[in-house]
Amino acid sequence: MRSIACLALVAITALIVPSLAPAATVTSGALIMNLDADAWAGLAGGSPSPGFEALVLDEFFDQAAATSRTGAQILADEIVANPSTTGLTYGVNGSTVTNLAGRSAQPTAFTFDSSDLTGTATGQIGLGGVMRFDVNPLLGGGDLLIGDFTLAYDATRIQGSGWFLKNNIGFPLAAFDTTNVNTTTGPNAFSLLGNLTVSPEFGGLFLAPTDIGKVVGTFSFQTPAPVPLPAAVWLFGSGLIGLVGIARRRMKRLA
Repeated sequence: MRSIACLALVAITALIVPSLAPAATVTSGALIMNLDADAWAGLAGGSPSPGFEALVLDEFFDQAAATSRTGAQILADEIVANPSTTGLTYGVNGSTVTNLAGRSAQPTAFTFDSSDLTGTATGQIGLGGVMRFDVNPLLGGGDLLIGDFTLAYDATRIQGSGWFLKNNIGFPLAAFDTTNVNTTTGPNAFSLLGNLTVSPEFGGLFLAPTDIGKVVGTFSFQTPAPVPLPAAVWLFGSGLIGLVGIARRRMKRLA
């Protein structure tokens, strides 16, 4: 009888324990960015006043639109006039990516333990999407592309929470640090919500030292929750337990 109970317990554990394993990888999800148009206009000595905006969002290419375009096409193509600065969605890239000429989309290779997210976060999360900004003629004019991001955690980045977005198109460097980040974790999943700030690299090289640390928007990132075990698995497990109970009752009657 003990052998029956032990076999049932081993079978149930084998079905359930793998779903509780601490190590997890990111395979899908999205980052949503909401830009503060006035903050971008005021960078590098600019102003929200018409004609004096430093940077104005001219176009946004989401993951699908960006993947199908070369760097030259992203500089030239028009999708929507006066695009919204909110709800800019960057989908998580897969473990492999294919780049057309002039593109630098990055693959996702990120592992973590949801019980200690920042202590175990390793690798990068590739994000599909590119923004194109108009640069004020007073600042040299032309276009500025920012995108092909990776999201990663680095505890040594003391400017913010440690989570940062690296730009990979055109100039590979950290573009945004993050502050006031709220983190939620669950089995094999996590979400982030906070502010986007100008990184020292971006501010020092392209903008002005006084822009470093300025809040230029907000972001949210979420990986999907893991798929629950199929109902059939739980039914099978409960069936094994029921068989054990029946066998015990029969043994008692025969005793």
